[in-house]
Amino acid sequence: MLAGGKEMNNIVEADNLTVTFRARGGSSFTLERASSVINAVDNVSFRVREGETFGLAGETGSGKSTIARVLVGLYRPRSGSVRLLGKEVDFRKKADIAYLRRNVGIVFQDPVGSLNQRLKVREILKEALIASKVIEKKEYNSRIEAEIERAGLRKSSIEAYPRELSGGEKQRVSLARALVVPKKLLVLDEPTSSLDVSIQAQVLNTLRKLKSELALSCLFITHDINVIKYMSNSLGILYYGKLVEVGPTFEVVTNPKHPYTMKLMANVPSLKRAEHQQEEALTEQGPSASGCIYSKVCPKVFEKCVNIPALFSLGSDRFAACHLYDGNGQKVS
Repeated sequence: MLAGGKEMNNIVEADNLTVTFRARGGSSFTLERASSVINAVDNVSFRVREGETFGLAGETGSGKSTIARVLVGLYRPRSGSVRLLGKEVDFRKKADIAYLRRNVGIVFQDPVGSLNQRLKVREILKEALIASKVIEKKEYNSRIEAEIERAGLRKSSIEAYPRELSGGEKQRVSLARALVVPKKLLVLDEPTSSLDVSIQAQVLNTLRKLKSELALSCLFITHDINVIKYMSNSLGILYYGKLVEVGPTFEVVTNPKHPYTMKLMANVPSLKRAEHQQEEALTEQGPSASGCIYSKVCPKVFEKCVNIPALFSLGSDRFAACHLYDGNGQKVS
């Protein structure tokens, strides 16, 4: 449907992906009834190209992490499709979920919660090797040692417990675990948001190094626009589960087209603004229940916004879900 170039070069293709949860109580399973559910992800389509990093950005609650968990089989979509390496995934089949997890690695935001605190680093990585069922036992130690070194950890870390490591070191262990068995796609779900700024930079540089060495394709999820500028080739902007803009990262960041993206970029911290008062915070008001999801707070709202906008092509792999643009990417006067 959209952004991502030639189909043959796509590692992942998500089309019209919708994920729903209980409005109260929460559940990791989708529901069949329309009542008492919310759309955490609403009709989202995107591509992750071979060898590139596709970024997803948006505020808390925009659906970024839900998409990450779909791609490793933790959540099941209500509708839409996911194709990995050309194969459509049937989320009802254990074999297809196993296929996802063989080919997709994930690094979560919280390295403390995602690592078993009772196991040493060697055992944590060994669990990943055992679960893969494709690596011979005699290769375990050499793979573990090689991956620890590649992730930028001291060799002595292999015999440490997570509690004995710093936050940055824990996240490097998570990275090593994700890649100790070769993957086609690496999903990075806010991988540095819990780290100090100086440590963030070190981990991000390690990620870029690994991406280059291993020719990885990545889905990088964050609310930090400065991080996504550094890490991604293409960028999608989510607002309450809706994809509102997609395009090359530099163009989306420097010349946003959707009113929400404009607001998001205007609130990115910068050195220039550090001496001045932060611009007004993004609205905490919820999405519109009908028509354009952003129409309740959009400063550019007009009569067409009572209808849900398509994701209009603006040319050059750029798309915006806004009635300000017609099907030819021309701004409506």
